[in-house]
Amino acid sequence: MAADAAWLVLVALAVACGRAVHRAVSALADPARGFAAGADDLAGRLRDAGERVAGAPLVGDEVAAPLTGAADAAASLGAAGAEQAEAAARLALTLGLLTALVPALALTALHLGARLRWRRRAGRALRLARAPGGDELLALRALAVLPAEQLLGAHPEPSAAWRRGDPDAVRALADLHLRSVGVRR
Repeated sequence: MAADAAWLVLVALAVACGRAVHRAVSALADPARGFAAGADDLAGRLRDAGERVAGAPLVGDEVAAPLTGAADAAASLGAAGAEQAEAAARLALTLGLLTALVPALALTALHLGARLRWRRRAGRALRLARAPGGDELLALRALAVLPAEQLLGAHPEPSAAWRRGDPDAVRALADLHLRSVGVRR
């Protein structure tokens, strides 16, 4: 359960980092959006001025042509700013997803691998506990791999009691091994 909780916390941390990266990179799009909006506004104002001047006698068309050209240039700058903002938004999404997904997937793969190994180990121990003579083998495994402090907690003379075949000691040692792999009968 502790490993599952740690995995969840680490995945949540990876997602939080991904969101922070997304927000930070998204902020790069704000100046481009402001530039695009200002350029579009300028283009609209230049077009309006060109339309008003176009009707003036003698020089209307000559003055309107540069204003219309300037409006087209401002509109082009506005489109470039909008494209820049869109590119920054795509980059923010990509970097945010990569920042969240790469560690989350790696952690999940590691966690699932450990979980599957534990499940196989626990399943073998439980099958052995149900098999005839399984308690003796589990007790022997406990004697072979567990620290002396744990063994002495199960019985004051664990190896002598196992050799004698003391059923209470064998059962206590077998249960000790089952707990060491994270299962109970």
